[in-house]
Amino acid sequence: MAPQVPQGRKRWHLLLLSLILAPAACIAGDPPCPLDMNSVLPSAEYSGPLKCQLGGGSSQESGGKCENLAGKVAVVTGASTGLGYGIAARLHAAGMKVIGTSRNPELYTGNCVYTKPGDRCKPGGWQLWQLDQTSDESVNKFIQQVKDAYGHIDLLYLNAGRGYGSNTFRGSCNDISQQQLLMDTNFWGPVRMIIAALPIIPKTGYARIMLTASTATWVSIQGNLPYAASKASVAAIGEEWLYEYYGDRAGNIKFIQIHPGSMLTDLARKSIPGCKAQSDPSTGALDKKDWEKWEQWQFTGPKAVYITPAQGGEAIYRVAIDPNPKKRYLLNNERSIGFIKKRICTHLSAPMEQWPKAYD
Repeated sequence: MAPQVPQGRKRWHLLLLSLILAPAACIAGDPPCPLDMNSVLPSAEYSGPLKCQLGGGSSQESGGKCENLAGKVAVVTGASTGLGYGIAARLHAAGMKVIGTSRNPELYTGNCVYTKPGDRCKPGGWQLWQLDQTSDESVNKFIQQVKDAYGHIDLLYLNAGRGYGSNTFRGSCNDISQQQLLMDTNFWGPVRMIIAALPIIPKTGYARIMLTASTATWVSIQGNLPYAASKASVAAIGEEWLYEYYGDRAGNIKFIQIHPGSMLTDLARKSIPGCKAQSDPSTGALDKKDWEKWEQWQFTGPKAVYITPAQGGEAIYRVAIDPNPKKRYLLNNERSIGFIKKRICTHLSAPMEQWPKAYD
């Protein structure tokens, strides 16, 4: 039996997404996965030995000498809360010059460290600059500011994105323009940033583009169409990079996708509402009554399992220093990684008719 999910108006997509990422026991009689999921989707680890030698190295480390991040320039979009905040803080601790971004950086002034949704903490030693990645003008202005201040970007991490607050085909709260805004934020935003930033990413030496996709790339459920479509499109950016070649393309740039599962984040409360009736008039984001129960169940309920910003930041740091990173990683709590890999395996290897059985 699946765990009971709290009722929430038009929130089944988020509630069920949290459910499939919970550390539930595998279904009795599940056939073994025919794929080597540790190879197909390796995990971005936030604990255990490093996969490279840091400084003098140790007997636990392997895989060559770690990349030295000290003094390098990192841009992390969507860094005001959640995973982006954790990444920015960890890269700063590693000695990088970090510029995070937010649509409203002036809101984050608290003397705190982000530990829960709703925290509005100012950066601890790194910077938080304004950026609206749905705007060509804002993106071009931001990249010019980075160029003027630092000259280049060594590591571009594209994390900014939003959730969505309604079903697509059922009910009256399904304004297509809201779904287009989600796609413009989650997909076209990273595309804009890559195009604008490429001229100032080094063509020799260390250079990385990393971006946040999602387990929703493969595992979509009722009400999740706009968000899943946007994240599947984000994953397609990596595939385009893999196959697109041209004469002056820099071969040193490593392009890496990160597919998080359940994250401790403000994603629900910053979700785009399906229509005006579902929005908070003061913010334009999803109304509080539509995300409050989900957050409570997701982060404090008996089945709550998630990645914290600190864990996510450590995992990304480890990928950033790996001299031979994979092209994509799954980022999930270690307690539930086996469960979610089984669910993804079902989608990758079984007939579509069998997919719903993965959630019985």
